[in-house]
Amino acid sequence: MGFSLSDIKNIFDRPKPQPQSANLGGTAANADVIDAMDSIYEVDNDNWYTAKPYGFKFNPRSGSSVIMFLPINPSNLTITTNFATNVISTLYGTVEEHSDVRYYDITIEGTTGFAPKYVDPQGSDATVAAQMGRRSGRSSFAVTQGISLGGFFSKTLATVNAIKGKASDLLNGSPKPKSGIDADNSGYAAFHNLYRFLLAYKKDAAGVNGSTLPRKGHPLTFFNYKDNNEYDVAVKGFSLRKSADNPMLYNYSIQLRGYNIRTVSSGDVADDLNQRLKDLGLDGVDGSSILGDIKSISNSAKGIVGAAVGGINILGR
Repeated sequence: MGFSLSDIKNIFDRPKPQPQSANLGGTAANADVIDAMDSIYEVDNDNWYTAKPYGFKFNPRSGSSVIMFLPINPSNLTITTNFATNVISTLYGTVEEHSDVRYYDITIEGTTGFAPKYVDPQGSDATVAAQMGRRSGRSSFAVTQGISLGGFFSKTLATVNAIKGKASDLLNGSPKPKSGIDADNSGYAAFHNLYRFLLAYKKDAAGVNGSTLPRKGHPLTFFNYKDNNEYDVAVKGFSLRKSADNPMLYNYSIQLRGYNIRTVSSGDVADDLNQRLKDLGLDGVDGSSILGDIKSISNSAKGIVGAAVGGINILGR
């Protein structure tokens, strides 16, 4: 059964849906509920399609606060909200006891990758810290001594066409591939800096330094720009996992107990994914086309090609 012209006209003549706030009836009660929701934290609806950073803000007893972004956005983030609620059955019915106290069990799982963007602690303002920390751990140079991570994601398809001759050099071990990783900004350095950053926080929070100076705020804050909120947190555990399958990767798991959820203080941190693609030399390049060219040029090195193409996930989104 097909559509007639009148059916199509009726579709276009239908009234357009109104914004959600307008559909709530406009009563004072609805407005109060919306205000109460916004008072907890505000949602930025434009964040649904963006890749935003995650990180910690450390307020030591002495000195200025510093921000440590997670080197790569976590592969798994679990936030369990624990409500202070008690339900009691009595002879005459059910009694509910409610408290406004809420706390959050947060588990962050991820990897520092090979060459992440964020490595060192930066300034106290999140927007400035993101701009300061936007340096890549990858070296940029032409492919002249065989395939390497540094030269693979080059900015032109002409370099991709050179893979056929260079793949055999790499597979045969001659000449030795040139390193594409900046050692000072490697995933190795990023992991140890993140670990030491949390250890320094714990030492300061425990008062080991002996400082009696008043704090400027809670010792540690976790901010989540994707969901536009932040929490005051305490670190409960930090786990390191290494695998023989990926001996160069450091996988971590951080367990936090958080409370006092609120809107993130500085929300003007730029979209990280587009900048990351630009750093990898993949901006403006058709991904499916480049993969097709690589496959047809160098079937014998498909293991290396697959690893390099997957590097965009390893190197960070």
